[in-house]
Amino acid sequence: MNQRLRLAGMAALMCVACVASPLAVAAPSAAPADAEEQIDEGLKGFGYVAGLALGCVAKEQRKAMEREVMDLNAEISRLLGIDRAFLFTAGFGHGTSVELTIEDCKTVLGRYEGRVMKFRQGKGGK
Repeated sequence: MNQRLRLAGMAALMCVACVASPLAVAAPSAAPADAEEQIDEGLKGFGYVAGLALGCVAKEQRKAMEREVMDLNAEISRLLGIDRAFLFTAGFGHGTSVELTIEDCKTVLGRYEGRVMKFRQGKGGK
């Protein structure tokens, strides 16, 4: 019983840490155990950064950004399957629920552009 309470407390503390620092979640973490898990975690993180980035663009740019994210999701679906596209989408949805400061937005937008470029280069695009 005592150990369950400790585990629950640790889980709650980790959850609070994630909410308190949205950029910490967007940053790469320790390498997952295998290649499949690495791909899954990478897609969740990519979607999360895309969701954060959407909150950082001006109202006039939102429609173009949403279109780009939908296109990325379609490419992921074609290349890696619908399950993995869902992971990207789930990460995106979570990222859109987080509010950032202007200073954080500069970092997020840079990470987003870098991830998009890396994804497109990895699949042979521009």
